[in-house]
Amino acid sequence: MYVEDLFALNFLMNTLLFYITSLLTSRMITRSRLFMGGAVAALYSLIIFFPGVHLLYTWLGKLIVSFFLVWFTFRPSRSVEMLRLYGAFFLSSFFLAGTIFALHFFGSTPAVVRGGVFYLEPPQPGMLFVGGLAAFLLISVVWHFSEKQRRRSKLRYQVVINDGDKEVILRAFVDTGNNLREPVTGKPLIIVCYDAVREMLPKVLQEAFDRDENPVEALLLLDSATADRFGIASYRSLETAGMLITFRPNNAYLYGDNCVRDLKQLRFAITGKTLSLDCDVDALLHPGVLDFIGGDL
Repeated sequence: MYVEDLFALNFLMNTLLFYITSLLTSRMITRSRLFMGGAVAALYSLIIFFPGVHLLYTWLGKLIVSFFLVWFTFRPSRSVEMLRLYGAFFLSSFFLAGTIFALHFFGSTPAVVRGGVFYLEPPQPGMLFVGGLAAFLLISVVWHFSEKQRRRSKLRYQVVINDGDKEVILRAFVDTGNNLREPVTGKPLIIVCYDAVREMLPKVLQEAFDRDENPVEALLLLDSATADRFGIASYRSLETAGMLITFRPNNAYLYGDNCVRDLKQLRFAITGKTLSLDCDVDALLHPGVLDFIGGDL
């Protein structure tokens, strides 16, 4: 391989490595700085033509050179940030090398065993390019979905409802599309799945939901002491409209954001439908619930 070919190949691969590192660490970097880092790293590959500096190809030499390359490319201002970039750079290198090796090894690459030693032909530049592209796409896809999950996790809470000797724990999610409020007080409503709070409801309401009957009519069968805790609220969406049963438990608490909110003055609107496709959500929180501290909003 000619010197210019070796330089160009290493420039492309190292530039890709630095770019993947910036993605993993969410570190902003200019194109000029990215290309300069790739060029300096490519120059390091040319020391193979200088046998007198073999020390730079030892483990210690590679660690030192990699540290310098990361610092030169990203110029971090803090030691903690430098270590994070340094670790992400090696993670990117191992991932890229593993991807290229996997594509190379599982292809039609000939292998030879001589004297008990397993020989494998080195990957061609085209395979390096395909492997680099595959690694970049894999990391981008995984990073996109993991970032989406991290954003969703910030909107997840836990609601604990106590009603006499009964207690349920609900997996709650803040739904910015939930704008339901009580008709009279205007307080936000928490939409809850019927299956999650079934044991909290009177038997007549359980039977109405289980038989897929209108639960609003079942409210007429409640005694006066129990009926005070239940009500109705109208809702409207793009597809349908109707009425939801609401109830106020004796005690309800919202756990999250390193604090506990008392929700006993709020009501829960019961729906017989599932609240998520994978059934991992029991309650949808009105955004206003996060501002509720036990008094009026």
